[in-house]
Amino acid sequence: METNKSFRTTKKLQNILSFATIPPSVNQVEMNPTCQQKNLIEFCLANNIVVTAFSPLRAKGASWGTNEVLDNEVLKAIAKARGKTVAQVCLRWIYEQGATIVFKSYSKERLKENLEIFDWALSEDDTQKIKLIPQRRVNVGPSETLDQAIWDGEI
Repeated sequence: METNKSFRTTKKLQNILSFATIPPSVNQVEMNPTCQQKNLIEFCLANNIVVTAFSPLRAKGASWGTNEVLDNEVLKAIAKARGKTVAQVCLRWIYEQGATIVFKSYSKERLKENLEIFDWALSEDDTQKIKLIPQRRVNVGPSETLDQAIWDGEI
């Protein structure tokens, strides 16, 4: 899903905004409770750039994905307390951050379930617990030097 046109850091966005006659309107980036990208999201929203979250569940089952989101104990506890799935908690959290979401499923039932996030809200306590989840990217550079060049030290 990620393209070369994705502006991964506030530094890269500041650079393009300094000369672009037509600024970017959408920034599609990895975003989920284990890769929250708080600074980038705030920067985009402050500059009227829509954030679209890809990999909202960390692509469990994909060769490059992980189980970090769906197996996260904090998210599991919130889901259990709310009578929701972990996927619904994650998607609702992204929605509450002001981002749009790219998700997929081959299951009609899960697609329907993924859309059942608009008639409830996370509590402030839930949101605070999610903020404390350790952060890590799945999509990283092949070396520390390249990783620094790609991400500008941001997560």
